Amino acid sequence: MVNSSTILIAGATGTNGRLLTARLAAAGQTVRALVRNSQSAQSLAQPNVQLFEGDLNNPASLEAAFENVERAFIAMAIVPNTVELFQNFFEAAKNTTDVHIVKFSALGAGDKAKSVIQQQHTQSDNALMALGLPYTILRPNSFYQNMLWSAPSIQTTGQFYLPFGEAKQSLVDVRDLVEVAFQALMTTEHQGKVYELTGPEACSYYDVAQQLSTTIGKAVTYVPIPNEAALQGMLDSGMPEWTAKAIAELYSVFATGEFAQTNDTIQTITGKPATSFATWAAENKAAFAE
Repeated sequence: MVNSSTILIAGATGTNGRLLTARLAAAGQTVRALVRNSQSAQSLAQPNVQLFEGDLNNPASLEAAFENVERAFIAMAIVPNTVELFQNFFEAAKNTTDVHIVKFSALGAGDKAKSVIQQQHTQSDNALMALGLPYTILRPNSFYQNMLWSAPSIQTTGQFYLPFGEAKQSLVDVRDLVEVAFQALMTTEHQGKVYELTGPEACSYYDVAQQLSTTIGKAVTYVPIPNEAALQGMLDSGMPEWTAKAIAELYSVFATGEFAQTNDTIQTITGKPATSFATWAAENKAAFAE
């Protein structure tokens, strides 16, 4: 078990980075949260957490972040220059010390990547593996937590709208992914590994609706919509055009049903079974109920 040195978290204000920061800090680890503006990131402040201002767009601002760092985690938002931002982080690590980097990637990255998001992760995964630093790459399926985007619609109308047809997908709990990242950072046994991470079951969104209905005691209906309608909805919400189109393209890949495979990697690494959707729904019942 590794216990010394500061752990650098890039993407600390995102869903995964925020939970991982809290998990590490609670375990007594010193965490350096890389943020662009420390004033707007005060919600991360807690014992054992340092806020460090830096910008992945500015490589010169990154090298100081790696002082006394032997372990680092990075997750990235969906933006056009994702590969460049990952590369800036990797190069800063390479220029400072022998850092073990745990990278958040995506299921479907690799030689057969079918969407620009998966292709970006393929390129950045390959760049990390070629760098010569210790690495662990995590490739998860989509998250249960993404259903929270549909919570307002479920609350008010009992319906939610997604472009996946009848396709099944092995959705996964972010908290399980965080626990995998925690284990990867706290030991050396996962260095040099690439892990595909799934939930314990393949569910269609009709299955999701049925489980939510049972959980909240009110009928919830999944309404499949065309991919073009999903894209327009994202654009209407103010999402940048490039990001909206990239997500819509990824949705079209998910709608093929090719991401229904399951594995037991989460249980193997953490010692606990991956969380079921029924369990997650019960724990988040209030978000969907009226």
